[in-house]
Amino acid sequence: MSELMNTRMGYCHSLLVSVSVLALSCGAGVVPGHAADDADRPSVWIELGGQLQRMADQPEAFAPSFVANVTQPNLLSALTAQQAPQYSIGAEGRVKVQPHGSDWVFSASVLYGRSVAHNHGHQQTANAMVPQHVVISGFPPNFNKYGTNYPTLHVRFADGVSNLSENHTVLSFQAGKDVGIGLFGNFGTSVISGGIRIAQFISKADVTLRGEPDLQYPTKPISSLPALLAWRSATIHFHDYAGMLEDRRSFLGFGPSIGWDGSATLAGNSQRGIALDWGANAGILFGRQRVSGKHKTEVKTYDNYRWFPASVGAGYGNGPGLHRGHFGANGPLYSGDPAAQHSASAGISRSRSVVVPNLGGFAGLSFRYVNAKLSFGYRADFFFGAMDEGLDTRKLEGIGFHGPFATISVGLGG
Repeated sequence: MSELMNTRMGYCHSLLVSVSVLALSCGAGVVPGHAADDADRPSVWIELGGQLQRMADQPEAFAPSFVANVTQPNLLSALTAQQAPQYSIGAEGRVKVQPHGSDWVFSASVLYGRSVAHNHGHQQTANAMVPQHVVISGFPPNFNKYGTNYPTLHVRFADGVSNLSENHTVLSFQAGKDVGIGLFGNFGTSVISGGIRIAQFISKADVTLRGEPDLQYPTKPISSLPALLAWRSATIHFHDYAGMLEDRRSFLGFGPSIGWDGSATLAGNSQRGIALDWGANAGILFGRQRVSGKHKTEVKTYDNYRWFPASVGAGYGNGPGLHRGHFGANGPLYSGDPAAQHSASAGISRSRSVVVPNLGGFAGLSFRYVNAKLSFGYRADFFFGAMDEGLDTRKLEGIGFHGPFATISVGLGG
């Protein structure tokens, strides 16, 4: 696996080990005995909550070949404005049933998250115009006086726009048993469960890049009538680059999972009190990855492009008119057709069956009040190699999310 995968595996391993050590250390010397409280506890719990999820995956950026021709850092930053969403807001719901007089626990849960990122980068070099008085012997004084605005600096620009989105849904159905291992005081639980998990991940990207990194104006001073005429009819040479990408990626899979959920009362009792909660889960998902889309690159080469449009002023002294006519809001305006034009496009279509390992865990505190409970904590869930994030070739990346969560639960049937 990649270095990113190894980092995530190490994170998950550390999280699960920490939870296990905490649970075992708290359970030393405790005594089972919450049967007397069984009649008072609710048999059904309904839980709703949310999580601020830090996204752990990063799709491959769209980088056409012309990006290598851009050496100025500010222009390059505009062409690489494709930062994937860093966070998503997750919503979750869970129903848990434990019949009175039974150690069996049945649960069904759903987790949904969505994130969107809109990026726009635009950079261009200075668009300076300075007075360049034309002094030619024998010409009228007014001509020499007003002169013209003559560009002494080139104008190069780059523009990048990307719209990225992602959503994920995870369903879990579990049946477990309170095995009575490590009951933390009189009101602790330790439930080992098994069941199935279903996961679906979808991401979309729409990227447009544009750049003219090698634009150069003529800069030769005007000191004679031939030079003036040459300046007015001068041409420039540059390249106009453009790239577009549209794609959609997905994974849908299901498979067996196992879990361990525990709770230890720190203060009070099962009716009113504070408890330490933790859990860990592992599973294998069997599913299919899909990638579809297209990308296109276009290169225009200009060898005889006039930088002084014929429509700009009748007199050589029209400096302000030249300034208005020559530059647009996003860069220079020209007159002429490309000497050469090349475009390349390709479709993306891949589908493959995969096996995806899944590891996760959580730890937190809950505050109980009769038939209600408020919980806070931190949870992580990782699916290794779930997404194909490559463009023209397959590139496996894991998807995961971790962050703080808060839930509120209501008990029924007590």
